Amino acid sequence: MAEEKLKEREKRNKKIAMILALFFACLILLNFLVISIFFTWADWVGLLIFSLLLIVPAYISNASMVITGGGRPIDGGKSFRDGRRILGDHKTVKGLKGPLYIGIPISFIIFLLFFILWQPIEGIILQASAEGQYILYNNKDIFKYYFIGGEVPFNFLVLFIRIILASYGAVVGDLVGSFLKRRFAIKSGAPFWIVDQLDFALIAILFVSIPGFIFPQLFYLPDIYILIFLIILTPAVSVIANTVAYLVGLKSVPY
Repeated sequence: MAEEKLKEREKRNKKIAMILALFFACLILLNFLVISIFFTWADWVGLLIFSLLLIVPAYISNASMVITGGGRPIDGGKSFRDGRRILGDHKTVKGLKGPLYIGIPISFIIFLLFFILWQPIEGIILQASAEGQYILYNNKDIFKYYFIGGEVPFNFLVLFIRIILASYGAVVGDLVGSFLKRRFAIKSGAPFWIVDQLDFALIAILFVSIPGFIFPQLFYLPDIYILIFLIILTPAVSVIANTVAYLVGLKSVPY
C-alpha cells in the first residue's frame, strides 16, 4: 500500500512538473510579447539583462550552498513545537559558507568583467538609444547602475552592498523555505512547488531593495517590470531545466 502511494505521488509530481514547465514557458513568451508591444523588443532584452544582473549573486549563492554543505545541521537536530525538525539535516553550517567562498567572489568577477568592458557596452547602448530602440529603458544611467553599479568610485560600494545583500538574502530565503517545508510535513528532497523555486529569490530581492529606500541617490529600486519578470523567470529556469533534464534522461525525477 505504501509503495503504491509513493508511486502515485511520484506520478502526480511528474505531471505537475510538466504542467508548470509549459505554464512558465508560456508566461515568459507572454511577457516578451507584452513588453515588445507596449514598448520594444530591445526593452525586453534590457529587462532580461537587468533582472539577471540584479539576481545573479543570489542564483550563484543558492547553488553554492549545495557545494559547500554537509556536516552539522544549523538547527542542531532540534524540533519545533509541532514536533517536526526546525530546518532539517540538509541545511548545514558549512552550507552557509557557500556564498562567502563561491557566490560572492564569482559575482565580483562577473561585475569586474562588465566594468572592464563598460566602454564598448556603453557605446552600443548609446547607439541603440539614438536609434530609438529603447522606450521603457531610454536612460543610460539605468544601464550603468545594473552593469557596473553606477558612477565611479561609488559604484564599487554599491556593487559590494548589492552582492552581499543578494547573496545572503538568498540564504535567508532558502532557510525560510525549508522552515515552511517542515511545517507542511514535506520531506527533504520532495518538491514544495513554487516555494522551492522562489523562496531564495524573493528574500534576495527584498534585501537588495532596502538600500533604495535609504540611499535613493545611489541605489535604484527594481521597477515593477523587473519584479514581475524575476517572479516568472526564477521558477521558470528551475522547473524547465529540471523537466528537460528528466525528459532526456539526465535526472530520475523532474524536480
